[in-house]
Amino acid sequence: MAITTTSSGTPNYNNEIVKLFTIATVFWGVVGFTVGVFIALQMAFPVLNIGEYLTFGRLRPVHTSAVIFAFGGNALFATSYFAVQRTCRTRLWGDGFATLTFWGYQLFIVMAALGYVLGITQGKEYAEPEWYVDLWLTVVWVVYLLVFMMTLKNRHEPHIYVANWFFLAFQKADTLS
Repeated sequence: MAITTTSSGTPNYNNEIVKLFTIATVFWGVVGFTVGVFIALQMAFPVLNIGEYLTFGRLRPVHTSAVIFAFGGNALFATSYFAVQRTCRTRLWGDGFATLTFWGYQLFIVMAALGYVLGITQGKEYAEPEWYVDLWLTVVWVVYLLVFMMTLKNRHEPHIYVANWFFLAFQKADTLS
């Protein structure tokens, strides 16, 4: 059973979602690294701790979460959606659900960052977001799991490549944090 192709004969993969996650990876990388430079400058020049919202204590979790979860998380979404389509030789299942994972994950990042700046956190290192942000992230991860598993189910390749097992494992590991 072969994968459907476009009129030009190229495989009909959902590359748009991969592009969106890749662009978001670059964007959040720039944001995270810029905030990192700014908080480093705050340590050298304490006068840069402006007001109560732009202090080192409020911006440090913005930096770490932007680099780890926003930059790294978007990169993992992009690579997993890219790889699963090619290793399964099938289009990503549920384009609308895949788009929901993109916008839902971006909303999670913004909700978490706003909570850090406003001081609305659980106060747990690398698990700062409040319960409603965690709940939203859980919804996004469940939708991602559905898209990924259904793509595996609909594969045109008889084997499940080991890379796909690793992508499923990162999905599980990120929900434990």
